[in-house]
Amino acid sequence: MIDTPDSGGSPSAEEKAVHEGSLRELLARPDFVRVWLVGAFAGSIHWLEILVTSIVVFEITDSPLSVALVMAVRASPLILFGALMGDVADRVDRKLLLAGGFASLTVSSLVLATLAFSGELQVWHIAMGGFLSGTVFSMEFPVRRTLLGEFAGIDRIGRAMSLDSVTRNATRILGPALGGILLELMGIQGAYLLAAALYLISFSLAAGLHVGPGSAIEHGRNVIANLVEGFKYIAANRKIVGTLTITVVTNIWGFAYASMVPVVGKEVLGLSAFPIGILMSAEGLGALLGALAMTLFSRPAYFSKFYLYGPALFFFAIFLFSLSNWYPLSMTVLFIGGFGLAGFTTMQATLIFLEAAPEVRARVMGAVSVCIGTGPLGILHVGALANWLGTANAITIISIEGMIALLITALVWPEVR
Repeated sequence: MIDTPDSGGSPSAEEKAVHEGSLRELLARPDFVRVWLVGAFAGSIHWLEILVTSIVVFEITDSPLSVALVMAVRASPLILFGALMGDVADRVDRKLLLAGGFASLTVSSLVLATLAFSGELQVWHIAMGGFLSGTVFSMEFPVRRTLLGEFAGIDRIGRAMSLDSVTRNATRILGPALGGILLELMGIQGAYLLAAALYLISFSLAAGLHVGPGSAIEHGRNVIANLVEGFKYIAANRKIVGTLTITVVTNIWGFAYASMVPVVGKEVLGLSAFPIGILMSAEGLGALLGALAMTLFSRPAYFSKFYLYGPALFFFAIFLFSLSNWYPLSMTVLFIGGFGLAGFTTMQATLIFLEAAPEVRARVMGAVSVCIGTGPLGILHVGALANWLGTANAITIISIEGMIALLITALVWPEVR
């Protein structure tokens, strides 16, 4: 059985992380590099597809709510399957999970490209392709992030997660920019063909890993028992609960705005696909620079502060973005918001990895996926508000709601401070 922490709490992340290994040591580990690169390729396509899907669905339907519904379908597997995938990751060959997932996405992207070339692609095809993508990514988070930590080692965990965050934030620049270019030059079929190629590379990298099934699950335990035990462990650790709450707040009221950026770009700023892609990339550039700074200079004593105050800056930037009708200003505030986002994305998995006991770590990572999976609630919320009050006003409202929710979280769970 797992030793559940008492109400006094387990040792903090700061106490557990004694020192950080160098980047050179990390990059000398072949399996770490493979898992890291899988995240780079998959993340690029993730953001490319979000941009392309939002623009194409809005062009077809002329409805912000339709865009929100398709984005919600894409994100829904995280809350449906996230906890289950954390348990599966402790039982099944993790290489098989990653490789199989990316193989299925390669086939899906080729099918969607074929439908686009033939002129038969419809909104429900896009939604179903997004649902499959969301299902694979609900598995990717607990599996790949746990493997990153295991391949890096506990003394290099902060550096490893910061490096992964740098890469994922770089994909937030590359993905939308590529999506905008491909959409203008080749249409959505070009985006799907590139997706198929990069998913195939991710499959090849995952298939070359040297890893087996997790060893934490006790023999004879069923899935439900393991999930219940994992949630009991989480409930007994106030810092983990507070950390997960910040994840929920940021996903419901923060990331939901991204589904409306293409709508703002067309309705408010009068942009075509490529400038919208650059607009979305501005946030990624700020997040990249912020995560890079953390990779080089962060110390364990600041991990929790980055995770709390980063989203606060992010929400404020979203608020300013909602008030802007000038393209350069919109790009600038999203760039600034990216710095705050870097604190959130870098420290989310780092704090969980350090706080959770090794035998329950994958299941706690699965709980993170569930919390991330609350995002569709925010997407539907902002979509409904956009249809009712206008897209810019909707973003204003969710940014204010998010700042209030974050303040309440910091007061209820002072451990996160």
